[in-house]
Amino acid sequence: MNASDSDLLRQFARDGSEAAFAELVRRHVDLVFSAALRQVDPDVHAAEDVTQVVFTDLARKAGKLGHLTSLAGWLYGSTRFEAMQHHRTKFRRITRETAAHAM
Repeated sequence: MNASDSDLLRQFARDGSEAAFAELVRRHVDLVFSAALRQVDPDVHAAEDVTQVVFTDLARKAGKLGHLTSLAGWLYGSTRFEAMQHHRTKFRRITRETAAHAM
């Protein structure tokens, strides 16, 4: 029998089970990466970075997320948030570089 996402998340939070977390990543990495790629198109490296941050956040917040009825929904929302953060950071960097160049 396959464990639910909530069960795997609780198992990871409770026991630090790498196998449980790896299964969560296996189940959802395509969703997160494709959503990230749509948000930061066409930057594959940025999409990979966003994906890594999302799963790092999932690992860090696992203890608080075991009650979720839809982990996929949380992952998608987190992906959108991180992609927006990526855009803000990129815009700020470009603005600073332009200002420095103008000096």
